[in-house]
Amino acid sequence: MPMDFPDIKSLKFAAKVHKFREQQTGESETDYRKALSDHVKPIDRIESFEIRFGKGWDKWNDQEKMASLFS
Repeated sequence: MPMDFPDIKSLKFAAKVHKFREQQTGESETDYRKALSDHVKPIDRIESFEIRFGKGWDKWNDQEKMASLFS
């Protein structure tokens, strides 16, 4: 089932579920999103890219699909 992660609130919830750290002071949402995605990748590759792209796999464009295959 595809999941969207459109905002910081959804990222913080995902971080809690995956026992990841809190957002650091001064850390941008983009950097936090990337760090969380990297943390989740060994556990669930698709979810990690949903976190990175901010949207479920069913909404990925061709560039995002390619990135998920070769990253």
